[in-house]
Amino acid sequence: MHIFEDNLKRIESGTLMDSKRSFIKEKVCHLGILLSVLTGLAIPVSTSLTSLLSIGVLLCWFVSGQYFVTFELVKKYRVASASLIFFGFLALGLLYTPESLSVATRNLFKYRQFLLIPIYLSFFLDPKSRLRGIQMFEWAMIVTLIVSIIYAFIPTVDVNSDIFNRSVFKNRITQNILMAFLFYLAAWKFLEKPGRRWPYAILSLVAAYNIIAMVPGRSGYLALGVFICLLMYQKLGYKGIIPAIICVGGVGILAYNQSAIFHSRINQVITEIKEYRVSQKRQSGVNLRLEFYENSLCIAKSNPLFGSGTGSFSLKYHQLTQEKEQISTANPHNEYIMLLVQNGAIGVCLFLYFFWVGWRATQLMTGFDQAVGQAVLAVYFVGCFVNSMMLDTTEGNLFGFLVGLSLAGGISALEQKQKPTLLESSAENEEQSVVGSAA
Repeated sequence: MHIFEDNLKRIESGTLMDSKRSFIKEKVCHLGILLSVLTGLAIPVSTSLTSLLSIGVLLCWFVSGQYFVTFELVKKYRVASASLIFFGFLALGLLYTPESLSVATRNLFKYRQFLLIPIYLSFFLDPKSRLRGIQMFEWAMIVTLIVSIIYAFIPTVDVNSDIFNRSVFKNRITQNILMAFLFYLAAWKFLEKPGRRWPYAILSLVAAYNIIAMVPGRSGYLALGVFICLLMYQKLGYKGIIPAIICVGGVGILAYNQSAIFHSRINQVITEIKEYRVSQKRQSGVNLRLEFYENSLCIAKSNPLFGSGTGSFSLKYHQLTQEKEQISTANPHNEYIMLLVQNGAIGVCLFLYFFWVGWRATQLMTGFDQAVGQAVLAVYFVGCFVNSMMLDTTEGNLFGFLVGLSLAGGISALEQKQKPTLLESSAENEEQSVVGSAA
């Protein structure tokens, strides 16, 4: 007995589909799976292509009738329902925002990945499609890594150019975050079978070197540290916490002493934090971010529960900075603070609830699906403290894609967990029926 009933059936590949679906709709469904897989290739390469594929996935989902599957997922799988609840609450913020409806709607649309997650879940039920989706992402990042290394041998004097920063398809910050995912995927595969997968060890080391010594992006450093700690936890459990701290500390010390880029970026952070209270000149870097945080928390005090409304951050912050004669911004570079200002404590709690539900779902899973699911949840949970990662197009799309892909593996695990309960319930009913007949 499956958790999905009625007109839905499970075919041999593991794909859930409507048993009454026509041949054409079935082919459209498979096209949707293909487009979902190709999204993994598009996200690190092109925003426009990612958007086109997302539209294609949405159309295939609707035409094929795969929304029946999504509806069942929302009813039975907490990850799907939590995703829609969070987006729905953000949509309610349109009702009381002081910003124009067009601007507020554009802001809401930046969180579209939470609408796409239930759709990706329905298209990634087949384990083969999940594997291919990750492989597409890996190939895109391997190409990025190769070109980034080639850039190191091209002379340039423009410090703001992509070639100087060794960033290929995305800006240096985004590329470092994506490259950290490549490091994790390669390192995990190597650690699973060290004797047979030694090329992955080389790939993970080269990816780590690219992050630390070639591309200036502190968010990538943070993501790399999170992934190292997560790998230790996944392989050693809580006993891996101390080795993880030692490993991250050792890598940090080595990088600080050997990498000029890493050394300068870390020194800049330390200097700007020390100068924050004494300096009034906050034009860039950490100083300006700390100012964003401080001012944003002041704004949040006026509407702590529901916030000022979806899309209202830029307007509210501009009003405050006009009074203080400070630099205005539309992005506080902290997802939790952004949600606190716009959607209040309830919005932040629903956001955290999604992470909690997602992490609980991974605990029922095993293997690669569990590893990827925990990786994306862990790095985004931490990364959102220093960046508005859901607002950034590439990072937001990657989150929706990887969450939908990996946590789709939890559906079969949930089904297996519910089987004993269903069997016990059936046995009790039969027992009661026998007793009733005897009476």
